[in-house]
Amino acid sequence: MIAAATDTSSVTNEWVMAEVIKNPRVLRRIQEELDAVVGRDRMVVESDLVHLPYLRCVVRESFRMHPAGPFLIPHESLKPTTIMGYHIPAQTRVFINTHALGRNPRIWDDVDEFRPERHLPEGGGRVEISHLPDFKILPFSAGKRKCPGAPLGVVLVLMALARLFHCFDWSPPDGDDIDTEEVYGMTMPKAKPLFAVATPRLPPQMYGSSGAARHGGKQI
Repeated sequence: MIAAATDTSSVTNEWVMAEVIKNPRVLRRIQEELDAVVGRDRMVVESDLVHLPYLRCVVRESFRMHPAGPFLIPHESLKPTTIMGYHIPAQTRVFINTHALGRNPRIWDDVDEFRPERHLPEGGGRVEISHLPDFKILPFSAGKRKCPGAPLGVVLVLMALARLFHCFDWSPPDGDDIDTEEVYGMTMPKAKPLFAVATPRLPPQMYGSSGAARHGGKQI
């Protein structure tokens, strides 16, 4: 339970940060949205999150390309059934390959391109993350046994990312490329930890007593 609540969120945040830093145009659009909704004279609060559709698309695109775990928690069939011509006996252990689902070329075009805009709903509307009725992405599984912590997890991930992108500009250290090699396991983190340079972009008083703004940038 502890791993499911913490490791998956940290893995998701690191993948979002890596892909956004690798794609500066995405970072600029996130910050433009944050400046329009939040401004630069206060911090992001939870009530702002519903008004940040592009950031929500960024998280959803990260779930598509880099799900926190390559497989969902195993399920077991209760009775014999047939799905798309395949016979599934009763008491069969079933694994859902969510990594392959997010890179299925029959569903997605340009599967290896990080393009959050693909998730913007036609005609506007809320960008869903934890409740995805189309089954194209299943970060929290689906149905009666979906992750009960999905709403909380989405809020925590969005809040952390919104604060990081709102407060800082981000760039690779020494202009290096951002590595996106994956490691397969119970979760799917980056093969190499993310290193990036953070440069404050808000007025100095917004950073409190930490003094981060006075240092003109800090490698983390």
